Amino acid sequence: MSRSRRFIKDYWFILSMLTGIIAGCIVGAIWPGATCLEPLGTVFINMMFCVVVPMVFCSIASAIANMSSAKRAGRIMGITVGTFLSTAAIAAILMYVIVRFIPVFTAAPSYEESGVGTVDIGTLIINFFTKPDFTELFSRRAILPLIVAAVLFGFGVQMAGGKETLTAKILADLTNCLMKVIKLITYYAPIG
Repeated sequence: MSRSRRFIKDYWFILSMLTGIIAGCIVGAIWPGATCLEPLGTVFINMMFCVVVPMVFCSIASAIANMSSAKRAGRIMGITVGTFLSTAAIAAILMYVIVRFIPVFTAAPSYEESGVGTVDIGTLIINFFTKPDFTELFSRRAILPLIVAAVLFGFGVQMAGGKETLTAKILADLTNCLMKVIKLITYYAPIG
């Protein structure tokens, strides 16, 4: 096989993505109000959103359920939580410093003017990590509560027998199938 054919075979998807981006830029420059083409991108985004939520749940729960030991899973979970909290703290400090030196608003509206009420810290934490109804977990607007539920479910499967259970095998199979669905959706990405 020649080098050029091998290159195209290895990088055809990246090349088609770059072609789609360049074509989108050209169409946007020539035809700035091309709203009739907007559904093409919206279809891609909607398909990805529909698959991402179950994929996040299944992949996290499967990863924990199929670990060799609950102790190892707990250690990895501790490292993950520590990393999440430290990066969140760094982001909060960085934003605080930036906003102090570069004010975003000249005059911020008061709570009464903005229509936003005050929320106590307890309610904020509850809404951040949990949802009151199981069906609310399966929304892209509730990714963090979904991750918490997936972690708890994964540990539950781990405690019930781990990778030897039927549930762990089903989770692993669902994760594999959802990854294939994402692969199929990404074939549409250059058009979207």
